[in-house]
Amino acid sequence: MSFSDFDVTRRTRKGNFLNQIDQLIDWNPIEKAIAQHYAPTSDATGRPAYSGLLLFKMLLVGIWNGGLSDEAVEDMANSNLHVMRFLGLYS
Repeated sequence: MSFSDFDVTRRTRKGNFLNQIDQLIDWNPIEKAIAQHYAPTSDATGRPAYSGLLLFKMLLVGIWNGGLSDEAVEDMANSNLHVMRFLGLYS
């Protein structure tokens, strides 16, 4: 376990909440259900699209934090280690 892993796991209640949700929910069936309705494609420059599960989790983060805008959720995902870990952007 690295220092940053230790620091992230011992912090605030919000981090504990996201960790508990992540351990409580089996995301595989949800990811399969999303895949039936979401067909990601690359953009005009050829960059791959975001996964449906990542977008769904970002939506949840926005709702759980008081109805944040898309930009605010993106900012949170870029600056909050608990959110990064929940979204699968940091392991």
